[in-house]
Amino acid sequence: MTDAAHRPLGGEPPVGVTQALARFATGTCPEAGRHTAAVVQALVDTVGVAVAARGRDGEPILRAWARPDSPPGRATVWTTGGTTSTTVAALLNGNAAHVLDYDDISPSMPMHPSAVLLPALVAVAEAGCLPPTRLVEGYTTGAAAFRALAEILPQEDHYARGWHTTSTVGRLATVAALARLLGLSEDVTRNALGLASTLASGARSNFGSMTKALHAGVAARDAVMAVELAAAGFTSNPGEVEAEGGFLERLGEPGMAPPGDPADTLAERLEYWSASWPRDWGIKRYPACYGIHRALDAALTARDRIAGRTVASVDVQVHRTGTAPLRKEPPTDHLQAKFSLEHCVALALVQGGVGLADFESWDTWTDEVHDLASRVTLAEADVPAVGDAAYTDGFAVLTVHLADGEVVQERVDVTRGDGRNPMSDDELLVKFQDCCRTAGVDPETTAQLFQALSALPGQATTPDLSEVLRRHHHRGGLT
Repeated sequence: MTDAAHRPLGGEPPVGVTQALARFATGTCPEAGRHTAAVVQALVDTVGVAVAARGRDGEPILRAWARPDSPPGRATVWTTGGTTSTTVAALLNGNAAHVLDYDDISPSMPMHPSAVLLPALVAVAEAGCLPPTRLVEGYTTGAAAFRALAEILPQEDHYARGWHTTSTVGRLATVAALARLLGLSEDVTRNALGLASTLASGARSNFGSMTKALHAGVAARDAVMAVELAAAGFTSNPGEVEAEGGFLERLGEPGMAPPGDPADTLAERLEYWSASWPRDWGIKRYPACYGIHRALDAALTARDRIAGRTVASVDVQVHRTGTAPLRKEPPTDHLQAKFSLEHCVALALVQGGVGLADFESWDTWTDEVHDLASRVTLAEADVPAVGDAAYTDGFAVLTVHLADGEVVQERVDVTRGDGRNPMSDDELLVKFQDCCRTAGVDPETTAQLFQALSALPGQATTPDLSEVLRRHHHRGGLT
């Protein structure tokens, strides 16, 4: 890799990864307009899961901690309807969006793009009264950057080494998104990327604790801070991402990266993902780790076939690396249970669904669920035990052994809510209603809030979330 501070003499200096990303973020964005509907769904879903997090787990602790130092501002805190500065709003909303582990996903990569992108984008857009078209362009830019950067690390090695991609890659992707939103210059964007890159952190060892959600909030806050400082003239290494000891070397594995020049590869992948990210995006149907969702879909389908019969044991087979984000030990609380495939599958088979109420308290988990979970086994495989040997991003094969000796099997490759099998607007409304019900918002207020958020394309400026949420929170009794 070539450090930007040590360019060869003579001729045009080579384009590094940082510059390639900055050029993409500050150039034209012709694909954004056709992604408006997906961005609106992402906004509705992300605000919904953030509202549902009010008062749960670490959300009130972080909000109380931030309150004494929260300056006035135009950016909305989604869980209260109050307003504050862009950085504080990004921190609190990013954290809240990830608290329930119910935010959107990328089926091909372990990341939650909207929990970092939207808290930062909306806060900055509100503060600047920017039009919704700019918000859509910013999100599209960030969604492409998230995936392209993860690919050149490459993300398989990055994630396997214990890094939380949502937090690490999320900082740089969100800087790119904000650069598009604000129309920053290439030089300012490179400085902002250098700032965010040097702050990148977040460890998977904190999965199952309050700190996992904090990763998203801090990443969103750091991206806003990096952009605001760079715009004010603060400097960094403008080639930090590719520098010796820089982002790619520190957090990635250059020897395992795609062949060819990293900057050229990144530029090509950015263009690809700018057009294609909605096909690698999904809204979560269950408030648990996405690595469990295929198995949950399979369990609920199998349950309809075995109603009233006794289950002896259950085997679950997933694709290679499919167990990486999951708990290896039995959970001891409701947060850890979100990462236990065995417990979530048992819950689905026993009660016929997995909802927000199931993860509010460990005390609600019955002895029947715990007993069945102890009889669920999990293993990885290169080839699915059922059906075609080929698959794209992953699979889950669930085998239920009944007490009478019969065996029932179900296989799922693409979950409901995946961009290739998307939720309808009505299904999204059902999820949004469950989120608001969990937060104590009344049905009338919920319907009005859903409509206001869904009206993004028709607004002259980015949704007056401060007004919308404040009005609806007051009516719903959440202030």
